[in-house]
Amino acid sequence: MKGYLKKYLEGNCTDEEFMSFVNLFAKKGGEKELGKGMKEDWDSKGGCCGETPDLSPTLHKIHFEINRRESLGRKTVGFVTYLTRIAAVLFVPLAIAFFFTIGRNGADAKLQVVSTPLASKTKFELPDGSVVFLNSGSSLSFPSQFSGSKRLVKLNGEAYFDVKKGKRPFEVETSKLTVDVLGTAFNVMAYGNTLPEVTLERGKVLVTSYSDSQRILKPGEQAVLDTASNTISVSSVETELFTSWIDNKLIFKNEPLGSLAQRLGRWYNISIDIEDKALAQKKINATIENETISEVMELLKITLPIDFEYKKDERKLILKNQQQ
Repeated sequence: MKGYLKKYLEGNCTDEEFMSFVNLFAKKGGEKELGKGMKEDWDSKGGCCGETPDLSPTLHKIHFEINRRESLGRKTVGFVTYLTRIAAVLFVPLAIAFFFTIGRNGADAKLQVVSTPLASKTKFELPDGSVVFLNSGSSLSFPSQFSGSKRLVKLNGEAYFDVKKGKRPFEVETSKLTVDVLGTAFNVMAYGNTLPEVTLERGKVLVTSYSDSQRILKPGEQAVLDTASNTISVSSVETELFTSWIDNKLIFKNEPLGSLAQRLGRWYNISIDIEDKALAQKKINATIENETISEVMELLKITLPIDFEYKKDERKLILKNQQQ
């Protein structure tokens, strides 16, 4: 595939390379070439447990869905609409975009790393039966079998965990904090450019910062780590606002436009800049499910006095105050 798949998964392909990759999904007969490229990528990463997955059913589903949508006669409106419409089709199937890399950890324990590119997410089970939803631009490392005194996983980005109860404690480690649990469901957001958050849906967790500040969460509570002061604040929240992404939805309630833009950027794999600082503080209420980024922008224009400009070469959206 001339490196299109590899570059897309690494998030460094150009617009032309991305469109060439997308066209492989859109054109008839592309399944064979895609299957070969994905198998090569899988093999280059070491595979999982010596087995190569059969990707044919997934590829056929992707092609069927794209062709079905094309038959509806919907026309694209510019590059952004086309890109995001195709990305929406690939949103779940590109879970196969995650890598399993094998390394050594201690004696003979094999380390697996699951990574998702931007504009995609995946769901999988850990060796103990715990379920993980991994959000876009994230990675999770864990051993092929849990051993020792605890079940330790390491997260970069955002993930939702539904932990299976067990005798050994379950621990999520990020660059700024750790979360200890016995059996629970919770969301951890620890992207590099945001304040780390832990949102508890059920059960009980202990959140510990790297300065040893600790807080215990009850269901419906969220802990936010202030990385400047290394203090943890806890508040009651509507957990759905922070976990709905696992159901392919983004829900915003009194969300500043600046924060919304960050989440949309990861969701659609596009850079979003806001020129006016006052505009970035404007609050938004919205639910996004199947809309393209162009449709989202048009909806925002109804509620806010904004205009937007798309720079194709940089794959960047610029939001401007309409009054300027």
